[in-house]
Amino acid sequence: MIGLDTNILVRYLTRDDEQQWQQSATVIQQSQPCFVTNIVLCELVWVLKGAIYGFRKDEIINVLEAMLHSAAFEFENRSTVDQALQRYKQGKADFSDYLIGAVFRQAGCTETVSFDSKLKGEGGFQCLE
Repeated sequence: MIGLDTNILVRYLTRDDEQQWQQSATVIQQSQPCFVTNIVLCELVWVLKGAIYGFRKDEIINVLEAMLHSAAFEFENRSTVDQALQRYKQGKADFSDYLIGAVFRQAGCTETVSFDSKLKGEGGFQCLE
């Protein structure tokens, strides 16, 4: 098993550079499963949402769901990522916020404290003003 950096996943998912896509696809196909950390997932969503790619929320959800259901990828904790994804689908905060909260819950924290107003009213989060 190998670990994948964000830029490998971006090339693989967007195919915006044919040569790098081919290299990424070859590595992923030959090294399954490939390990993807939580920080890489957060960076991936941030890059895909950004000005260069402009993925909509539903497109990001589709990408993350496809990755979660693929045998090609292994995660730090698949169920934690899935919990974050389910909350992201329904919520107004960023995927990274929900993933942070899910990781903290997994670690035994009772809540996640933040200044992010998008988390106001979200279960398991306390939003300071």
